[in-house]
Amino acid sequence: MGKKYRNLYEKIISKENIRDAYYKTIRNGNRYSKGHLIFKENLEVNLYIIQKQLEKELYERGEYYNFPVFEPKKRIINSLPFRDRVVQHAINNIIEPIFESTFYSCSYACRKKKGTHKGIYKVQSTMRKMQKIGEYFFLKMDFSKYFQSVYSKLLKSTIAKKITDNKTLNLIYKFICENGIKIGNLISQLCANVFGHIFDNFIKTKLRIKHYFRYMDDTVIFHKSKEYLQKIQRKLQMFMKIFLKLKFSAWFIQKAEIRFLDFLGMRIKSTFKLLRKNSVTRAKRNIKRFIRLKLFDKLRMYLASWLGHAEKADSFNLLILLRGELEYARNK
Repeated sequence: MGKKYRNLYEKIISKENIRDAYYKTIRNGNRYSKGHLIFKENLEVNLYIIQKQLEKELYERGEYYNFPVFEPKKRIINSLPFRDRVVQHAINNIIEPIFESTFYSCSYACRKKKGTHKGIYKVQSTMRKMQKIGEYFFLKMDFSKYFQSVYSKLLKSTIAKKITDNKTLNLIYKFICENGIKIGNLISQLCANVFGHIFDNFIKTKLRIKHYFRYMDDTVIFHKSKEYLQKIQRKLQMFMKIFLKLKFSAWFIQKAEIRFLDFLGMRIKSTFKLLRKNSVTRAKRNIKRFIRLKLFDKLRMYLASWLGHAEKADSFNLLILLRGELEYARNK
């Protein structure tokens, strides 16, 4: 793991870092939440309390509030009180750059200058290059219940290989559960990438696979030989079972250009890409619901976001529909 880092705790608990963490928390969608409005009423006092609790190692994480979301499928999101989100940003400010420097460029989830659309473009670019050499195949794999199945003992030991500051480790561990990590938390996203990096490292250094991409639990490998991909899948399945204590929820090998590659919310071929059919159906259903309930402010925000996503695909007719609906919502 290379360089080890000590004396991080003082940086995490500094007044400047905690204040910066507060502003990052409200920039990430919590500005008008009830928790933030209450916290803001006594902002300086609350920031001081956080800093002192951390300084004296008296900080205790609050209880999670759990709620379901249904896009694209039902998931349970675990939300923490506002003060705990501030603490997570304070931790992340200091430790994220440490782990970010170790990650491979093939990992696209929850990273600066990466993301869904960058991943889609890179995958499609790779498909074009593969097409020039002739017939090729892709191995598509999805981890089963990734966040809930993260092997906590291995995750903690992996983090401890880079960070030797016990105070910092104890603080990070407050956000790692015995049965995995929670969905919907900043530290969980970083931990998921740290854990996924173990898988990436095996692929890149042991198997020496060139055309490999991962977005959290969604992975794909390209190669000209179907038999080679079959061997790779068996090796990866064994590695997952023995070392990571994970398993695949689904995997298949398909000849490219015969079937779409379903990856990162789109159906991709070398020359064009389309949105998933179920995503379009769900979007149309949501638009009708917002109009029926006359929730035009929410409709405008939803359409603006969805239009940005749809513009990345080759969906001319859908874009006309969405722009028409957006114009309708603006006039209401």
